[in-house]
Amino acid sequence: MRALRLTLIFLCCLIGSGSAQHLENIDEIGNFSEGLLAINKNNSWGFIDVNGTLVVDFRTDIAAPHGHSPIYSNGLCLIKEIRENIWYYGYINTKGDLVIPAEYIVATAFENDYARVIKPYKTEVIGTNMLGKDIVSYSYHELLITTTNKMALHISGPHNLWYYKLKLQQDLPMIHSTFISPHLIAVKEADRWKILKIE
Repeated sequence: MRALRLTLIFLCCLIGSGSAQHLENIDEIGNFSEGLLAINKNNSWGFIDVNGTLVVDFRTDIAAPHGHSPIYSNGLCLIKEIRENIWYYGYINTKGDLVIPAEYIVATAFENDYARVIKPYKTEVIGTNMLGKDIVSYSYHELLITTTNKMALHISGPHNLWYYKLKLQQDLPMIHSTFISPHLIAVKEADRWKILKIE
């Protein structure tokens, strides 16, 4: 709470200064990360720098991690887009340019140049339905990706993916890994843990 008050005082000072642009009617204020502060206005997020300049314009696709405001980490911020009632996540840079396409159904902010993501895969056609349309099987994998969208580590999978539940936003897959050091990830499977080394 104290940090929020200090941030609000800081913003008021910026807005009151002659060189900063005026930012009014802000609904929510995040925390500074990598020199940028997330601000929400009319259900859109934007980012200002330490001088109060809006450097990433307000947009509706910026994603906030559950219970938190959006952040930049390793120069990237999560975005989301909906296709066929399914949310997909990707990343933008500090200019607001899309650098990692929205192809993941779950994604985390970057940590130590890596992000944990869940990627869906169409695995096989297993027949046709009464309308003659293909019945397709889906799966997902939990992966570790780099800031250039290269797979750094296969964490787990394949796991069955119920596509119709995904469209209904039910029983969404969850990230089951956590960083325990910059080069180690712990993964919980059932009631056991395994530790993976990031090469």
